[in-house]
Amino acid sequence: MASYKVLKSVAHSLGHSFTSLMHHRGNDYVMGHLLSRARQVQEEQFVVDLVAGTATPDVLLTPEVSPSVARYSEWLRELVSRQGSDMRNVASATLSVAFDLKRQRRALLAPRQKESPYVCRVEITDDRGKLWHAEFAGWWFPEPDRPKPRRTWWAFWRPERPGTSLTD
Repeated sequence: MASYKVLKSVAHSLGHSFTSLMHHRGNDYVMGHLLSRARQVQEEQFVVDLVAGTATPDVLLTPEVSPSVARYSEWLRELVSRQGSDMRNVASATLSVAFDLKRQRRALLAPRQKESPYVCRVEITDDRGKLWHAEFAGWWFPEPDRPKPRRTWWAFWRPERPGTSLTD
């Protein structure tokens, strides 16, 4: 028999992963891309329908954020199955990120950047109407665009540079 209790764990895993430092696309974390775009268009709320694989508002779906919507929709199904439940038990599932764009402070890790508070909430409603949820709150800032280095860190070992060869 498929378990309902695991839906709490599924909600926690999805929210924790979405806001983690492992969720990186392009030159920044997905949360950083989302916050940058939210500041540009003054949209504070981002909502993903994990069952349908859609998100609103469309203006926040940048090329870095869009693939995450599809991936987290797929991952919902994988997690539900792997945890011993069934998608037939899931009536709805949403992941929402709300930024407070009016509040900003200097980022502790990058003093030139401004961070804003956020709340990420994942809600899964089962077919009986019971709500399973997880909530994460904190502060986030977009990573600054850094120019790419001209050489990789190990390039100083190349013998074509004068003075770097072992035979010089």
